[in-house]
Amino acid sequence: MKSRNLALIATSSILVLLGTATIATEKTVSSKIELRVKEKLPSASGINASMPLFDLPGNLTSDSIKAVNIKIDEYMPSGSNTKASLEIDAREIRKSGPTQVGSLDITSTIPAETLIEQSNFEGTEIVDNTLQISVGAGGLGKAQLVPTFAKNQIYFQLQSVSIMGTPIPTDSLPSDIQDQLKSRSAKSLSVPEGLEITAVSLSSDGLSVTLQGKNIELSNITL
Repeated sequence: MKSRNLALIATSSILVLLGTATIATEKTVSSKIELRVKEKLPSASGINASMPLFDLPGNLTSDSIKAVNIKIDEYMPSGSNTKASLEIDAREIRKSGPTQVGSLDITSTIPAETLIEQSNFEGTEIVDNTLQISVGAGGLGKAQLVPTFAKNQIYFQLQSVSIMGTPIPTDSLPSDIQDQLKSRSAKSLSVPEGLEITAVSLSSDGLSVTLQGKNIELSNITL
């Protein structure tokens, strides 16, 4: 009985040691990725890279990394004075030659406080994942705006409007109201080659823009 217990203890100890070694190796690989990101994006801070532990054996022996997730707390894009956070999901990352990524998703989020500070509208606040602004005489009306995109531009469009809590039919508003809102809120983005905007959304965290691309050479990416 004692020998059986000893065997169980020994087996458990080996598994714990193997698990610890795997975690240590993952941390080493992740640290190297974080250093590469810092070299590519010098203004980035709070960089954290991670990958699924079950992918680690294949990542170490094959010529590509199956998947990696990179989170950046704060980053200032080139040519901009607005800081944002980034989340990057990359798959099938080739190790040799020019670094190529089979699939790349990048989500950039401008903090809510920055979005409100830079708004061209009065009484701006984020309510129920919409941008609520004051409208009408004395700001008695409220309009809810939602973000959208076309080509490489993001802008806000009217979702609903009310005066002192009473909804106003949007078809009773000036026909060019959407064009007016677009002209006041439109921002052109410099989208890296090979990527395209696929989604924009608003939440209590801020305004998020998602870019996606396939078979991307990282040397061609400038964020």
